[in-house]
Amino acid sequence: MKIRRAHTLRAVAWTVTATALASTLSLVPAAADPACPPAEPQQKPANTCPAPSAEKQAARKQAARKQAAKEAAARKQARDKQAAAKKQAARKQAAKKQAARKQAAERQAAEKQAARKQAAKKQAARKQAARKQSPQAPTAACRPPRPNPKPAATCQTAPRKPAAKKPSTHQPSAQRPTTQRPPAKRPPVKKQAAKKQPAKKPPAQRKQLKKDHGWSWEGLYIDAADLRKVNVFLARAKKAERTISPQVRSIARRTKATVVGYEDRLRSPESVKRAVARTMQGSPTTTADEALERINDSVRYILQWPDKSYVKGVQDSTKLLARWKNANLRWSNTWARPRGYKAINTAWRANDSGHPYELQFHTPKSRAAQRQSRALYEEAHRPRTTSQRRAQIQGQMNRIYATVPCPAGSQLLNGPRRRSVERKVVNGRHYVRSVPVMARDTFMAFGPPTQ
Repeated sequence: MKIRRAHTLRAVAWTVTATALASTLSLVPAAADPACPPAEPQQKPANTCPAPSAEKQAARKQAARKQAAKEAAARKQARDKQAAAKKQAARKQAAKKQAARKQAAERQAAEKQAARKQAAKKQAARKQAARKQSPQAPTAACRPPRPNPKPAATCQTAPRKPAAKKPSTHQPSAQRPTTQRPPAKRPPVKKQAAKKQPAKKPPAQRKQLKKDHGWSWEGLYIDAADLRKVNVFLARAKKAERTISPQVRSIARRTKATVVGYEDRLRSPESVKRAVARTMQGSPTTTADEALERINDSVRYILQWPDKSYVKGVQDSTKLLARWKNANLRWSNTWARPRGYKAINTAWRANDSGHPYELQFHTPKSRAAQRQSRALYEEAHRPRTTSQRRAQIQGQMNRIYATVPCPAGSQLLNGPRRRSVERKVVNGRHYVRSVPVMARDTFMAFGPPTQ
């Protein structure tokens, strides 16, 4: 027992001693090692939190997005409610205005109806007062008849014939003298003549055209037969223009040209008639058909380019026309003339219709000079203009065209090779044959010419 107690005491002593030494060692700082200086402790910020994980960050972002979407939906819903409220208010306001207008219209209609009734009452009262003032007013049955060419029946009735007396069986012994007056003789009633039935009209005939008396102007004259030929020619030109104009517009688009005076592409009927009459008057042996064949400008166009691109534009245009099988009938280049008109005037025959048309190639300044001298040109071609006045007009026109510059190389521009144009009749139809160089013969129908 004594030994065990001693061991227990020793254990307790050793435990107390170890505890004291441990506490002493923790309180006394360790000796600093000169070779390894102690690392300075890192100061952490006061308000630092541990970094959240990626899942938490994604959850937070998702929650933020949902919150933003809810707020946006709420704002949109509020805007929609506000817009719907505004629309509803506008509809109510419009309905109120429409109801007010309708009430105003009904009120005006009621006022007009009341005014009409009041006016009708006043008129009836005036008529009643007029009847009272005139005691011998004619009745409706005996009113004076209205003026009528036919004899109207009067209010007086025809006298009645006395009824035939039956023979009496009593025979008086003596006839007493009668004291009754004989009946007055009344004028015999004239029987109205039976109305004659109108004679039957002959069957309706076809309306005949008005007689054509020809055409005349300042001494020029065209008779009725030749005038009909001119009208047929004008109708043919109007029909051919529908196929010629698309080609000209296509040429202008490809060559970058300006189509001038497109609205005046059809020559006026009066101008064509003057040209035909002037040709027939100058040559009495020339017929109307021959005069019409000389007219190449019943359909006419003007293409305009600047001076720098004038030569190339004319060359490209003629190539396109030749490619489309338009036959060249006339080529007049007047740029090399020292005086007078300056431009290029050409005449072509359309491949589709066979009708001739004119195509003029101008620059801006040559077109301006042509427009300026137009009135002088028309005056010079009047039949009553004297030769002296024509000479004066020519001098004025020369001075106008002298200011037009000549584009470089325009004097050397020539037209394409001519096509030989022949006429042919096949089965009673008239055709024109256009034969280009090194090409097949092609026939084009343009309708029978006027006889």
